[in-house]
Amino acid sequence: MDGENLNNSNANSGADNNESEGAKNNNAGTNSTNSPVTFDDFLKEGKNQAEFDRRVQKAIDTAKAKWQEINDEKQTEAEKLAKMNETEKLQYQLSQKDKSIAEIQKKLNARDLKDEAIKIATTQDTAFDPEFLNLFDYENMTAEQLQEKTKLIKTIQDRIVEKAVNEWAKEKPPYNPDSSGNKPSVDPAIRKAMGLK
Repeated sequence: MDGENLNNSNANSGADNNESEGAKNNNAGTNSTNSPVTFDDFLKEGKNQAEFDRRVQKAIDTAKAKWQEINDEKQTEAEKLAKMNETEKLQYQLSQKDKSIAEIQKKLNARDLKDEAIKIATTQDTAFDPEFLNLFDYENMTAEQLQEKTKLIKTIQDRIVEKAVNEWAKEKPPYNPDSSGNKPSVDPAIRKAMGLK
């Protein structure tokens, strides 16, 4: 109880702070030439109110349609089950379980394919950027398709790298002020100080 009272008082004080800050902001806004427009002021314009009402009604209609669709599916399934004899009910339940098992198997296969794709992407001979793996739809892919796509990605990435290296190789060499190229590796004064010739 005491903790609840503390939380309520903290929440209220936070709300009070927000209200007082809002009041300060509103007062600051009213002193300037551009006063803030409230939502109610915005809706006073007929076209804004009509657009707001239209959008709210559209959201309500969409939610209602989804709810109705889900409700109809449940009722239809319940009506089907009510009309079935015991054998039909068992067959129906068995088919539902088969669908569920198939869905689980599909997800497990997708996980296995993703693991295989990660191995391919990180193996030295076939390595490529693993970010490409996010493009695959593992649930609707076969192992052969995975092999083909990873080979294609590796080929494309190799071409891009080769092109970049070739472009880099074409660049001019860095500026060298000694055109003869016989610049000593160490300054003569340093060599003399070290006792070198």
